[in-house]
Amino acid sequence: MDEMILTDIETIPTGLRVAPMTPEILPGVVTLEEECGLNSRGIEGYRRMLSNPGAILLAVIEKDDRVIGVFSGSVVVDELQIDDLAISLLYRRRGIGRKLLNSAFSLAKSLGAHTAILEVRSANSPAREFYQKEGFKVVGLRSRYYTSPPDDALLFSREI
Repeated sequence: MDEMILTDIETIPTGLRVAPMTPEILPGVVTLEEECGLNSRGIEGYRRMLSNPGAILLAVIEKDDRVIGVFSGSVVVDELQIDDLAISLLYRRRGIGRKLLNSAFSLAKSLGAHTAILEVRSANSPAREFYQKEGFKVVGLRSRYYTSPPDDALLFSREI
């Protein structure tokens, strides 16, 4: 990822920083995903994604280099496909997720994206509320999309 693009990303006021994922922090990324109950692509999956020019892989990092937030997605043609957005339980509801999402939107726009799309478990009320506050609308339903535990996926979309 081009460092010049990242100069547009502001530091989070709490002293945390948004930075591109690097191989060195991937163990912390996977640990955070596990803490948040997400399925992870694993360290090797992220290593492969790091070489994808359309990938947007960001982390929120504390001063001690602990990963407390992650965003992963990729731009395909003119659409940002969001895979994961996770914030450590101890840091939620402080605007960090919004900042991380907006940083990803900035990078996605520079790669030609006009819309963003993602799936959310229908039972995940906090995630649904977050994305709706951020301007996403439900545009579809994927019945029995998730298997463990079984759940439908709501398809969300918004303009960037």
